[in-house]
Amino acid sequence: MFCLFVVFVAAVIRGFTGFGSALLWVPTLSLVLPPVAVVPVVLVLEAFASAMMFSKVRQSVDWSGLTWIWIGAAIVLPLGIWLLATLPVDVTRTAIAVTVLAAAVLLWRGIRLQSGFGKPGLVGTGGLAGLLTGLVGIPGPPVFLYYLAAPVEMVVARATIMTYLFGPAFVACIINYVYGLLLPSMILLAVMLMPVVAVGKWVGHLGFKYADPDIARKVALGLLVVSGLGLLVRTYFF
Repeated sequence: MFCLFVVFVAAVIRGFTGFGSALLWVPTLSLVLPPVAVVPVVLVLEAFASAMMFSKVRQSVDWSGLTWIWIGAAIVLPLGIWLLATLPVDVTRTAIAVTVLAAAVLLWRGIRLQSGFGKPGLVGTGGLAGLLTGLVGIPGPPVFLYYLAAPVEMVVARATIMTYLFGPAFVACIINYVYGLLLPSMILLAVMLMPVVAVGKWVGHLGFKYADPDIARKVALGLLVVSGLGLLVRTYFF
């Protein structure tokens, strides 16, 4: 029940904001499962969630910037997966918690850019995101931060973030399967959770039309902080 509740709440957040599901799924589920088991399942769910929304957002995507971000992510992604397979569990859990807390703090501060990045900056952003995708199963913080800070409309930022998440998640699933990190039992678990994700995203997308985005954003960031701190406590005190 705990896992179902976490998956549903994170899916609602994802449907509303366009991001945040993996940021909540990975640290919270890692409280009860080793990251090497959590990360492959979360990546399958991320790819599924992104594919669900593509037809609704594709016309608002910043394709020129997203292409260079995807290139950077593809280059560095294999390194992250190798680190996931080789680092100790406690080190991986710590990396997850620090990533989540850092992303939450930066998003909360609402940093704004005067202009968008050039191609090197976009490739670098994608590279860092690819590293985090492979290592901790959280594809987006650098991309979230960039598009929420860049001088673009919220509808464009949301659509681009949602579309971006499919690319590294899908590629990571293939690599994880080839290297034996994505087991048939994990695929079955992800398939069983997909209806929960679908309902949660529908609820979140419906809320995007009517709810106050500032309140939902603060609630989502608060949940990220709690999950990140909880994972640090789980790692070093239990």
